[in-house]
Amino acid sequence: MRSRYIYQDGNVVYMELGGRVLFDKRQTIETKRSFQVMPDIDPYVSMIDGRVINSRSRHREHLRDHGCEEIGNDSSLRKQPQPIASPPGLKQAIIEAGYKTGLFK
Repeated sequence: MRSRYIYQDGNVVYMELGGRVLFDKRQTIETKRSFQVMPDIDPYVSMIDGRVINSRSRHREHLRDHGCEEIGNDSSLRKQPQPIASPPGLKQAIIEAGYKTGLFK
């Protein structure tokens, strides 16, 4: 028999046994909201020119100055590439070559 438990802050808030809910306090527990402040980046030595970069703004400026682009979880990398259009007259050239070589009769 399969059972399922969900804990929140060390307390059981949901209990299921064999597909039957025995205990459910998920809706009654208030969610705690807090703000998260993202810290500045740690200083690092640039691989481009060896300078020390010590802030996000300097990092962005440094990349822009050197024509670089930061990539990571960039969704544009997962896009399907667009098909390349064939040069005009290619189809006719292939057909003619097929007849000249005897491939087509």
